[in-house]
Amino acid sequence: MHSMHLLFSVPKPFSYFIFHTHFLGFVLKSLIVYFSQLLLIVSAHQTGKCPPSLECGLLGQIQFPFTTTEQPHCGLLAIHGCQHDPSAPKTLQLGTSTTSTSYSVLKVEPRTIIIADDEQERYLRNKSCKAFSKNVTLPHTSPLASFRIKYNISIFRCNHSLKPSLPNYFHNYPNCSPEYDIFYAHPNTLSYTGFQWPSSLAPCSAIQLPLEGVPSEDPFQFLTGNIVVEVQLSHECERCLDGKGQCLLDTKGEFNCTTEPRNLAWKLGVGIGISGIVIIGLLIIWYRKPRCVFDFFSNPNPESASIYFGVPVFTYKDLVIATKSFDPSRELGEGGFGIVYYGKLRDGREVAVKRLYEHNYRRVEQFMNEIKILTRLRNKNLVSLYGCTSRDSRELLLVYEYISNGTVASHLHHHESGNHGYLPWLIRMKVAIETATALAYLHASDIIHRDVKTSNILLDNTYCVKVADFGLSRLFPLDVTHVSTAPQGTPGYVDPEYHRCYQLTNKSDVYSFGVVLIELISSMPPIDLNRHKDEINLADLAIRKIYKNAIAELVDPSLGFESNGDVKTQITAVAELAFQCLQQNKELRPSMDEVLEALKIIESRKDEEPSSPSSADHDEVKLLMNMKLPPSPKAAQYAGLKGNGVYGSSNCRKVTDLSKIPGNMCFVFQQVIGYVTLEVWLLVFRVNRG
Repeated sequence: MHSMHLLFSVPKPFSYFIFHTHFLGFVLKSLIVYFSQLLLIVSAHQTGKCPPSLECGLLGQIQFPFTTTEQPHCGLLAIHGCQHDPSAPKTLQLGTSTTSTSYSVLKVEPRTIIIADDEQERYLRNKSCKAFSKNVTLPHTSPLASFRIKYNISIFRCNHSLKPSLPNYFHNYPNCSPEYDIFYAHPNTLSYTGFQWPSSLAPCSAIQLPLEGVPSEDPFQFLTGNIVVEVQLSHECERCLDGKGQCLLDTKGEFNCTTEPRNLAWKLGVGIGISGIVIIGLLIIWYRKPRCVFDFFSNPNPESASIYFGVPVFTYKDLVIATKSFDPSRELGEGGFGIVYYGKLRDGREVAVKRLYEHNYRRVEQFMNEIKILTRLRNKNLVSLYGCTSRDSRELLLVYEYISNGTVASHLHHHESGNHGYLPWLIRMKVAIETATALAYLHASDIIHRDVKTSNILLDNTYCVKVADFGLSRLFPLDVTHVSTAPQGTPGYVDPEYHRCYQLTNKSDVYSFGVVLIELISSMPPIDLNRHKDEINLADLAIRKIYKNAIAELVDPSLGFESNGDVKTQITAVAELAFQCLQQNKELRPSMDEVLEALKIIESRKDEEPSSPSSADHDEVKLLMNMKLPPSPKAAQYAGLKGNGVYGSSNCRKVTDLSKIPGNMCFVFQQVIGYVTLEVWLLVFRVNRG
């Protein structure tokens, strides 16, 4: 009894000492685990056959599916000259063993290589019809991968006497007579469901040629000798690489995945080292506030954890119930990376659940990218992220607030079907200002959206804007003028200079927003094959109409352009602003904050300068080239955006800064931990991919 009494009457300072002794033991165990992992990786490095990357002169580090001619077994496309002088030309051989062609290598990206055909460039420069005979022979599809020319156009060479009957969106180049005629259509034609080449082209020979720019009457203006070859790895090969394996073909030509670890020693060592530092830092904080941090790490199963990377975690089962097993009738929309479903949680909240495509090999990166961006932003015109499943869940799911009034695109292009109501001009002006507000906030936060379009602009019941879908968004460093990356986005919205030069800037969002402004004015879709072949792209159509002072032909007649002087004045000014946003040269486009200020001035015109029909006519005569935009606000004007979560004037509900919410400080601390852990996990994830 006496010893029992002593056991339960240990002085508090002594029990505190016992707790910290266990704590120090935990620290040592954690360090041992991390250093053991590092040693295992270094050991695995010694046994791997192929390194994760190879040095190739000025091209930098290249990775599978690319390799060097010195180690051809380590990839699918072997680049010659990597081991020579770094500045020496690098080449790639394509074709068969008897008829191969050597191409200069300009740039290598993870799944893309840009090569140059010097002979084709000469043909194009001299406007020689031999350019229409230069076919590019890509490697055959195998169990490992398939290959395609990313930006291409199908050219049909038809006998001069054939005279095929073709739709009006086909172009004809007759200057190769008397040998043959050339026929081609806009590449976007192929993206429409059910499209088939006209049967009258069957007797003609067809080849695919690399494309640069928008097709026009003269094929020598848009064809190029620079070829963007995209490698699409098979699902099995992607899984093999994700598991640190090496994709190979056996003696029968069938897929084989070696399980030997690849050379990730120093890169993963850095990742694990940083993780170890983070763990030590967290444990030091645990030492001072043990209970708070313990609550965060006490559950080893992230699927059942309440906070993950700073956002709440939902179980896969809960979201299956909320969406009624992803019932197709609850489908809200479909994007490039997944399908969005309507759901209702057990607590009664209505949500939108994005289910990422399983066949998309970049789904984890897009999943993490969207979480990373949305957790650092607080703005009333950006959609809110409620949470996600863990990365160990059966599927990657993102949970957003449900915006009940659909997308701007559904209102503009489908209101005749009765799905959504018609948008009057005042609402469209409000949509333009609030979308510009959201984009200006993103740019001030060093983020480029990269997929600005009306189907990513949501409307709530009071027609307040919520910009959504950040799967393609990029963080933009302050000390650079652009980020070099393969063009991504939606046809009709992609900045032509980004498409041509592979240089992403915040002016790329400005161009896309210019297309949105034209949609708000015209109610026309960005791509329409029923329009004249030179006006299939809405941006091209708008530039022609505005430049010819024919804005009235562009405007949706139901907006009251001819009957309301105020509406006419505003629409004319918005069209002229869109004209500046759609300039081919990014340097001629305004910044997003200049666009926002211009829209606010346009909106205020009806109050400050009441317009008569005559003054409105005068406004229409003036083109945007004569309109002086206000000076760009200082970056300091946006300094408070991240802090108070409120920007611009609107009747939308304001979002309060989360850091000022009273309550359990452990929740705030967990969000900080989650964000730091997310950064480390992203680093390790990228390293693991090669």
